[in-house]
Amino acid sequence: MLRPKIQSFSAGPQISRRRFLYLAAGSLVWLSTGARSAFAAPYIVGVGKSADPYEATRRAVDASGEWPSAQISGKTVIIKPNLVAPMAADTGATTDPQVIRALVDLALEAGAADVRIIENGYNGANFSACGYDFFNSYDPRVRLVDLLNEPLVLVAVPGGLTYSALYVPEMLFSDNIVFISAAKMKTHAHTHATLSMKNLIGLAPFEKYRHPAYEYNLCIAMHLRGISQTIVDLNLIRPVDYAVVDGVVGMEGNGPGKGSPVRMDMVVAGKNAVAVDRACLYAASLPQNKVMHLTYAAQKGIGPTGLQDITIVGDPFTPKTFKWPSNLIPLIEYPRVFADVFSPKAGEKAGFIYKLFSYTCLRRVDIVLTSDESSEETHIRVIRDWGRRPAGYELLSWDGRDDKRVVVPPGVYCIRVQAKYSALEASAYASGYITVS
Repeated sequence: MLRPKIQSFSAGPQISRRRFLYLAAGSLVWLSTGARSAFAAPYIVGVGKSADPYEATRRAVDASGEWPSAQISGKTVIIKPNLVAPMAADTGATTDPQVIRALVDLALEAGAADVRIIENGYNGANFSACGYDFFNSYDPRVRLVDLLNEPLVLVAVPGGLTYSALYVPEMLFSDNIVFISAAKMKTHAHTHATLSMKNLIGLAPFEKYRHPAYEYNLCIAMHLRGISQTIVDLNLIRPVDYAVVDGVVGMEGNGPGKGSPVRMDMVVAGKNAVAVDRACLYAASLPQNKVMHLTYAAQKGIGPTGLQDITIVGDPFTPKTFKWPSNLIPLIEYPRVFADVFSPKAGEKAGFIYKLFSYTCLRRVDIVLTSDESSEETHIRVIRDWGRRPAGYELLSWDGRDDKRVVVPPGVYCIRVQAKYSALEASAYASGYITVS
């Protein structure tokens, strides 16, 4: 297994990262495969080890050497924790408020004009239940912001994988914003892991992405389009300026809310969210290729393809082995079309291919009509109904007709693949798009 380059040193005021790298320029970096020369990889990730979340956070940030102090001065800093449920940080479910306090202090020390701690929730943000109320009187420049009450804007997704536009909070798009994702180190039944990139799902407004066929309080419409693709789309719209993951107490098993706490006593931080998340997978001994949104992000050029491109600096640590969720859904690579546009009236067909990475499972492939401004969808055609399919590629085609064999009107249509292990389990979804002329 590939491993990152690891440089360990004591983070703190007594030695700067620049000074350390100068002193270490001629030294050796030890990996599991032996000693190698210390050439810096393109991405730096800092680790802070401490049972004190505040101390661990400051050590991780200092170790990374990439805290955007100059960018922060005079700006508004927006910090997005993961408060997915009204649960304390020591359950492993939510970002520790002391991790956020460390980031708030660092932002104020860098001259931030103000700091906003933002979160979303079906019934409002879980600030009180997660221990965040002290921020209401912490500093006049700091405030808690419930996104349920914030104005939204529909923003185009440059090169989106499943959305061409998404509703997000308008506040994120001012010129004077520095955006920090402060996530939690957890497993997840649908994405295998929830870290700094997936933390942006909390920006999505429930009222816009609640599917009419489902009653429970998730952004189900996003799941039905492909949650891994949607995570990348959100990060394309508003990349984080700095990423932090709270692993002081992580969660294994049935994350993101029903798993078991794992004490790691570490915080991971860096400028690039993909690199930070890959370092977290390494710390939790979770396979890099099982988190599809990281693969897609690397394909988009917004982060490293693997550990070989990452240097981990800061406090030394020993990876632990997190348990997988018992209810993991299958892995699907989204469908790729051979031509973006085809004309069924001219007798043309659309060819496409997708891949199942998991064991033999049930799968269904259909064509639906979707909208970026509504969670509603219209069924068009079943290409392959539910049936067992082994892992590997499947090559299919569509003739541009609906279930009644009528040629569909011109437009953009969604090729959707669903997969699940049994009829009673939840489905994985992945989407591709084709234009009918």
